[in-house]
Amino acid sequence: WQAMEEPERIGGERRFDPEIGGMPMVRREFDAWGVERAWLTITARGVYEAYINGQKAGEDFLAPGLTQYTKTHMYQVYDVTGLVREGRNAVGLSLGEGWWSGPVSFAGENGNYFGDMQSVIAKLTLERADGTAETLVTDGSWQACSDGLVRHGSLFQGEVWDARREPRGWTEPGFDGDWPGAEVIDLTPENAALGQVMGPFGPQDMVHAPDACRGQIGGGVKCVERLPALSVTEPRPGVFVYDFGQNIAGVPEIALPAADGAAVTLRYGEILYPALPEYADLQGMLMVENLRAAHATDRVILGAEPILFRPRFTFHGFRYMELTGLSKPVPVKDVYALALSSAGELTADYRTSDGDVDRLFRNIQWSLRDNFLSIPTDCPQRNERMGWSGDLSVFSRTAVYLTDGDTFLRRHMMAMRDLQRADGMFPDIAPIGGGFGGVLWGSAGMTVPWEAYLQYGDLRILEEHCDAMVRYMEYLERHVDPDTGLQTAGELGDWLGPQNGKTENGLLWTAYYIYDLDIMARTAALLGRPEAERYQNLREEARRRFAGVYLDGATGQTVYSSEDAAHGNRMFFEPIDRTGPLPPKAPGGAYLMDTQTSYCAPLALGCVPEALAAAVGERLAEACERENTDDRGRRCPPCSLMTGFIGTAWILPALTMAGRDDIAYRMLLNRSFPSWLYPVKQGATTIWERLDSFTVEDGFGGHNSMNSFNHYSFGAVGQWLISRSL
Repeated sequence: WQAMEEPERIGGERRFDPEIGGMPMVRREFDAWGVERAWLTITARGVYEAYINGQKAGEDFLAPGLTQYTKTHMYQVYDVTGLVREGRNAVGLSLGEGWWSGPVSFAGENGNYFGDMQSVIAKLTLERADGTAETLVTDGSWQACSDGLVRHGSLFQGEVWDARREPRGWTEPGFDGDWPGAEVIDLTPENAALGQVMGPFGPQDMVHAPDACRGQIGGGVKCVERLPALSVTEPRPGVFVYDFGQNIAGVPEIALPAADGAAVTLRYGEILYPALPEYADLQGMLMVENLRAAHATDRVILGAEPILFRPRFTFHGFRYMELTGLSKPVPVKDVYALALSSAGELTADYRTSDGDVDRLFRNIQWSLRDNFLSIPTDCPQRNERMGWSGDLSVFSRTAVYLTDGDTFLRRHMMAMRDLQRADGMFPDIAPIGGGFGGVLWGSAGMTVPWEAYLQYGDLRILEEHCDAMVRYMEYLERHVDPDTGLQTAGELGDWLGPQNGKTENGLLWTAYYIYDLDIMARTAALLGRPEAERYQNLREEARRRFAGVYLDGATGQTVYSSEDAAHGNRMFFEPIDRTGPLPPKAPGGAYLMDTQTSYCAPLALGCVPEALAAAVGERLAEACERENTDDRGRRCPPCSLMTGFIGTAWILPALTMAGRDDIAYRMLLNRSFPSWLYPVKQGATTIWERLDSFTVEDGFGGHNSMNSFNHYSFGAVGQWLISRSL
């Protein structure tokens, strides 16, 4: 920090209990003269907003963002020269729980992952024209209060305001509130160590390093678009539903009237209940079952004067906003939605003669924006919003085209290194850790830095990450079955694929192991490391053994390695029926797998020997051109998309490799289920978690709670659209 005076972390007690008061605020007044340049260096345990003389410093939301705070905690620097004035000034800092002490996983009641108290550490530097400088640091001379406007702010649960409690002028000089002194929080190692806490997947050791602070990497979360409400309906008396026309991650901005003591409630949803018999009593209301333990509800107690409500310490995933508590709706012209993202600028666009394909591409762009929010999340709406590695791994090939994401991805690789286990395993989720993805998810620690290098040409991400990549490859080597050569460090397969139950997970685990070996060999060669030749040799051996187990040498068909596997892979938490009929056999006697994913992933990932490549390409074409049956027994017409989170990233590139762009275009332009354009025809404005998250005929198909309307994994087709389509 290079401080003339060392700042101290100050704050007030704010544990995981909204009943003990509002969110903490701290302030101090100071005199300034002849200031030529001023800047504020600041971070918090929790999230913060900083004000000088009533004006916000910077444009960030939810700073400092999420990192693995136990290892890496970032601070921000804002140029505040234009906010400091001659004479008396005031600085005010407000705090929220954010990811530090708020719920941040599946279980909405869980909190305090990193700590149970918000605090802030800051230094204001004033540089004068004569070369002298003065610093104002957080210490015991500041004042604190936890009885203000924002009563509670939770990322999942929403924000509570009481307009009657706003301490007017608290960020300006001359404020006469009787605030006590701020509490100085000692940062000794003893106090910094939280010990073991209950994480999303069991107990975790969360020991906080006092020296983990480092300068900001990548842009913060900012407002990237301000969308006006397009319409308002009243599906029930006194229930007003606003439509913004676009599914976003963000917050509302709404002008609320004066109504002293009246309570207004705002709820958020991605979709409305349709006009189907099973939803007869709910038509036009928000469908919020998919939010699970995230309440996504803001509450405002109005005062004697109108206010502009814009939450500070939460965000929601929504297209629709429901307002209750007023006798009539707020006029549409006074209602906006602020789209928040860490992807500040889009660097690629796409225009064709087909409006549905153009809408698909815009949906991909929006899902990138909505899920690149401090970290690369899986979804922005439910009680998850976590950095699932498998989603990012397949989508990173598209993401690097859509935005200048080099520093964003570099920051996320730091989180993966911070959580890399002693045995070398990368986490399935970062930050926070945990998960159940296995090699298909952990391989993001290989694929993401590689895609970033290929797009941006910056070797630094590989230089920083290479040692961690080596440790991960050593981990995978230890999980190779010595008898078969197959990779065993896996759990999930072709997640949410229509034929996930027909594609053996082990085929994908081993295919990604081969791909990881290739990335490792190329990375080592680029960096002049001696391991390059060894990893190339391991790859060739793994390819040979893969072909011996999974490929029929005569036909190129994919086959199962055992009768048990041939019964099919269900979701990892569902039982497998071992009594059902087995698939037909290939000429060589093994059971046929013969799915789109089982062909496209090995072909695109370099697992197929040259002698079999043409045959495997032909089998892939056949699997695409025929009618298929999904795991639920539904018949899917030719050129349907039968791939899941993993296979979808590779289906069109593999068809291109096989010389079958004709089939690739037919699959892209298919509008029936399952396909990329089917959600578009159902009104999607982002990429859905399921290819049938909603249908006009069947509504939500019975999977209301496991149903996100803003997941970017199936948007991995964007890479092919940009790099290949004409």
